[in-house]
Amino acid sequence: MEFIADFFTAIWGFFESIPAFLDDILVKLSAWYVIWVTKAKIYFVGFSWQVAQEVLNQLNISGTINQYWGTIDSKVMGVLTFFRVPDALNIILNAHLTRYVMGVFK
Repeated sequence: MEFIADFFTAIWGFFESIPAFLDDILVKLSAWYVIWVTKAKIYFVGFSWQVAQEVLNQLNISGTINQYWGTIDSKVMGVLTFFRVPDALNIILNAHLTRYVMGVFK
């Protein structure tokens, strides 16, 4: 008789463990999905950056900026270069163009 009670207790324990098992599986699947989406977004940012660089090259924006930059007075140019304004403008331009490209691909 004890064997039958142990058998039904084991079966009951198995059925009680099913929700925890399903929770564990869903947590693992969700974690894999989040990691996959994060890696895809990181790849997409790199891809968008390459597209943005190609757009800059095709539109010759750097050449236009250099042309107008050369017309600035030398004293003003020295101050702007000291404060690294050209580098800051380059970073801002690249960031905005990359963001635009990412918005186009969405």
